[in-house]
Amino acid sequence: MKVLLLIIAVFAHLAVSAPLAVAADASDRAIIGFSMDGGHFAFEEYGVQDGSGFPYSNIYIINLKTDEWVKGSPIRVLVRDENATAHTARHQALTEAAPLIEKYGTVQPIKLLASNAVGERVTSPHKMTFKRFHNLSTLWTVQLTELDIEQPGECKPFSPVRGFALSARIEGQDKTVELYRDEKLPKSRGCPEGYKLADVIAFGESEGARVVVLVHKLTFGFEGRDARFIAVPVELPSWR
Repeated sequence: MKVLLLIIAVFAHLAVSAPLAVAADASDRAIIGFSMDGGHFAFEEYGVQDGSGFPYSNIYIINLKTDEWVKGSPIRVLVRDENATAHTARHQALTEAAPLIEKYGTVQPIKLLASNAVGERVTSPHKMTFKRFHNLSTLWTVQLTELDIEQPGECKPFSPVRGFALSARIEGQDKTVELYRDEKLPKSRGCPEGYKLADVIAFGESEGARVVVLVHKLTFGFEGRDARFIAVPVELPSWR
């Protein structure tokens, strides 16, 4: 696939994604896709910085088996012009990311199982309930629990910072399985003071158990809480 055609195809999808969020610095996201084998995942976060008013776009490509960014990712673009639009930053980021997107083929369709829009008011920001397949009656619940965690030295001015864990259960069953737990804060996460669930994403109509949970990371910002995204690969238990 030629890089130029890939840019056109993916950017056409991004251009009709959710509108830009403003007020403080709450980035929005656009899902680019999975690789053909479901082993890699790509998404974009974008917005306008509070304070400076500069638009930005960050594109992440993640190896879901190792839970690590691939080499060369993330692609970060900041347009240092308060008169520029988010469209400018997004187009530049996608153009720069196109070779990596093509290399890993992360344009395969997704299945969105649950989602909270950036500006949506939800009663339970730490819980999402959904069906893995629409024609089955089984209801899954993914729960986020914020954790007390060791404070990195650079985070002491923002203390206390928080980690999180993810768990899953099926409605009507007492069994709960932990999917993910922070043992320590990754340096790349900065100094988060809270989290919310954003999306639960599966690889198309595949029956595989692996999904990606997008988590809102909340940090202290210029005009309030800033929000960015963390992609967490997990496996739903194969309960019947």
